[in-house]
Amino acid sequence: MLRSWPALLAWGAGLIHLAIGASVTGAGGTAVVLLAPMLILGVAELGWGIAVLRAGRIRRGRGAAVGAIIAVVLGAGALLGGAPVIAIAAATVLVVASGAMAARSGAEGDAGADGGEATVRGSRTRAAGTVLGAVLVAALVTPGLAQTDAGANGGVHDHGGGADLPLVDPHAHH
Repeated sequence: MLRSWPALLAWGAGLIHLAIGASVTGAGGTAVVLLAPMLILGVAELGWGIAVLRAGRIRRGRGAAVGAIIAVVLGAGALLGGAPVIAIAAATVLVVASGAMAARSGAEGDAGADGGEATVRGSRTRAAGTVLGAVLVAALVTPGLAQTDAGANGGVHDHGGGADLPLVDPHAHH
């Protein structure tokens, strides 16, 4: 049931890391150096999650654990660059859990996600586990993303009405 969770957790951390890294556009000097690695880290986490789900098993479990340690160190550096504490904390929880699960899986030599079991009950259990994992990841990722520049500025957009029409709902035409 939990075999897809490391990938889901990595995706959650990757989304937060990408949002933190995206804030380098408004940062200067030292902040850019501290925040830019978050972009690379986020892409790597998303890519690893895709590879895991595509393969149907944990790929490079020990490497994922090392990557989790690197992510925690880079997250601490990003805090010095002005990254939001809640976002870094959420990403850290996700990446540490993902790395630990991947390392454990790699040490045990997990078989494929199917494990030779193709029963309907097994499929339902795996699907329910994946949905539960997605809900838990969303519960951590949402507040983390809300603290980033992407969350703070994500709702700000102009439909041409500007400040002249404050009572007009810009989304009313949708």
